[in-house]
Amino acid sequence: MATPRILIVDDDPNVQYVLKRTLSKEGYEIETADDGLEAIHKIGQARYDLILLDLSMKPVGGLQVLNTVRERGEDSAVIILTGYSTTDSAVEALRLGAFDYFYKPASPDAIRQRVQEAIHHRFQMQQRSQLLSQIEDLRQSLIKFDNQVEPAEQAASPQRFLRRGKLVIDHYHRSATLGVRPLDLTTTEFDLLVCLAEAAPSPVSPQQLVLSALNYESNETEASEIIRYHIHQLRKKIEVNAAAPKYIVTVRYKGYLWSG
Repeated sequence: MATPRILIVDDDPNVQYVLKRTLSKEGYEIETADDGLEAIHKIGQARYDLILLDLSMKPVGGLQVLNTVRERGEDSAVIILTGYSTTDSAVEALRLGAFDYFYKPASPDAIRQRVQEAIHHRFQMQQRSQLLSQIEDLRQSLIKFDNQVEPAEQAASPQRFLRRGKLVIDHYHRSATLGVRPLDLTTTEFDLLVCLAEAAPSPVSPQQLVLSALNYESNETEASEIIRYHIHQLRKKIEVNAAAPKYIVTVRYKGYLWSG
């Protein structure tokens, strides 16, 4: 891994000196900026693994610098330096993606440790992003490969792939992916998902779902009980938070709707 590059942004020369001296001993490549305007200029010219950012600067404050970093798509880790009087601003900085914040003056040992953790966390996130990108590339390659080696099946079944937003259903292999994430579904869950996706953006009643996924007719009460359980299991595999579903939405008096 290349030597981490750190930008220290603070309008107090004494704070700059202490931080630079503290972190230079750890082998980091250090640059400084005397205010928010200089920081924005430097961030536009070079990439930094971590930015130590004072909040209280004029005319451009730390929050504006942080907003600029995120608007440009930079993934630099950011640690905020703040006084007790700007706690609310520090919390806002965390909401905008800052890694952590320190009250000034902070101890050198605490700064060294947290800087190391922030850089390590950024490195892990970069590795994760690269792996997800590789997985997506592989998925696309497999789709192209299937299209090439199975022309007869494609001609006979032009609707092999069903796409609804991030959801891709492969009827031929009876598999589904959401974004880059393959879904590990039972036969019933897969058939339920297909029924919901094919009907989208219209809701599907429990009775219709029972008929499509389980292949038998039922009354309204029985169907509601049966499908409620299977929808709960399906949501656990699809939703980030099954208690507040984003993809499989309950439509009152109508049934369930795929809204992805």
